[in-house]
Amino acid sequence: MPQGQRCTAACIHCNGRAAPRLRKKDTMKPDLENSRSFAMTLAHRAVRDVRRDGFRQLRNYVDMCALLAQRPDLKRFFDHAQTVLQRTDSLYYKLINNLVAQVNEDAICTAGINLGFDAIISCASNNRKQNGETRSWLNVGFCSAPELDDAIIQAEAGSSYAWVLYADEDLTPKTVAMLQSHTHSVFFVLFDAQKFNEATMERVAGCNNVITLLCLHEPEITTEACRAANAMRSKQMFYGFLVEMGRADAAQAVNTDWLDVLAQYGLFCVYTRKPDMDQRTADAMYRQIVHSRIGSVAVPVLLLDWEHDIKYLNRMITPKTELGQCIPEGKTFPLNFD
Repeated sequence: MPQGQRCTAACIHCNGRAAPRLRKKDTMKPDLENSRSFAMTLAHRAVRDVRRDGFRQLRNYVDMCALLAQRPDLKRFFDHAQTVLQRTDSLYYKLINNLVAQVNEDAICTAGINLGFDAIISCASNNRKQNGETRSWLNVGFCSAPELDDAIIQAEAGSSYAWVLYADEDLTPKTVAMLQSHTHSVFFVLFDAQKFNEATMERVAGCNNVITLLCLHEPEITTEACRAANAMRSKQMFYGFLVEMGRADAAQAVNTDWLDVLAQYGLFCVYTRKPDMDQRTADAMYRQIVHSRIGSVAVPVLLLDWEHDIKYLNRMITPKTELGQCIPEGKTFPLNFD
């Protein structure tokens, strides 16, 4: 569906027909709900053990996950994770230590389980049982959209729990409470750093299923972004950056000086392309990003590529699907999702 056309996530799952509002209730099947509860318990124990004993116990949890994983690709993921965690100079070894030191335990576990278990594992599992009919694992929308609550409910009914939302207006207490009420979903909310004020931060700080992304229009940490990042870190919030990269910026993506600055203010950064970046430059930048995530890493900041990494996850979780959308008429979402 073209950007700017009015729709809700329901149209992705209901072939364009208006869907009745569903009651807010868990739609997850009992066996998955039990597995989710077990995973949440393990996540809390793992965070506490890392804080207390470092990585000694974490490797045992990874072994357990590998043993319980039913899909070959998940088994490979956990086997690779075990290998990575054995290297004290790896990105993830340093990143996990920083994560548990800087972010609230409930935020780590809630966002992590909602993303890893609900949005990825549960969605992929349910899609395999739909006789070839798959539903998008990821949805995009505007926080101000009047239909957003209904769209989230419809998405959850289709086992779709991940959202990227743009805060085009100040978040009201009502909107924040609505996001918080969807306990199985995870929301990556994009904020312009200049508009991320203290009142908004206080509202979002209590939402453990919200991960804040401060938007930067070039690879440079602005004064407003520094202030916002420091304030969120003091609240132990889960946050990162989203940086728009033009063709001239591509060489800066993995520049050590830039990464050093990023690491001072956040744990991860998502890059997205500006219209002037050609495919060849984008592919070259992505190869550098992938290289930054493997081997010995000096700067502990995780780099992600919106266009490339999302396409990879789509192929893995819900191939041949369009992202669910909740975009008011006349508005254009700030990220590419072709």
